[in-house]
Amino acid sequence: MVKQMKLLSLFALVLIFQHNAFGQDSLKTQKWFIGYETLEMSMNRFQNFAGEVGYRINPKHQIRMMAGEVKLTEQHLSSKWQAYAVDGKNVDGYFRIYELYYDRFFFKRKNWYASGSMAYVRDKYNHLISDRRIDNETATIGFAIGYKKINLFGVKHLYINASIPFRYYFNSIPETQWGDTKIEQHKYVNNIWFYIGYQF
Repeated sequence: MVKQMKLLSLFALVLIFQHNAFGQDSLKTQKWFIGYETLEMSMNRFQNFAGEVGYRINPKHQIRMMAGEVKLTEQHLSSKWQAYAVDGKNVDGYFRIYELYYDRFFFKRKNWYASGSMAYVRDKYNHLISDRRIDNETATIGFAIGYKKINLFGVKHLYINASIPFRYYFNSIPETQWGDTKIEQHKYVNNIWFYIGYQF
């Protein structure tokens, strides 16, 4: 984990250096923002917390950190329309993530973006009818596509951010069978985040 934290720190330094290299033209559009993740949280009964904090460097570039500590319900994990991390019943879990993104906006209105990312992720799964457990920690790299809109519904500073990240797990979880229940392989993992927030 020390090596993974060093990689995250190095990535952050690169982003800070790149921010400083933009020069005076970016000063008029620099904005901090903070948002609460609503989709994953609603599917898990708003247990614990997930959100983002970031900095809009200029109209084309921003950096942000996503943090999540989510208690995962049995219904969420087994749903084909939500997580589909588990094929079967009697498994709940816990998901921790700290993910750093560098976003590059495109098109005329600068709402759509593509991202590079790296993260620390911890996945825990508990078999509710036995003592079987999975507790996996890993560094990840990945990318995301997303859409951000500011001044939503004419409310100044209010924003939404929809993001679909894709991650590669360096320390993957193999497909695991617990009786009639299967934990799906975690090597290439994606999900959907939907934030509502405020840009200062």
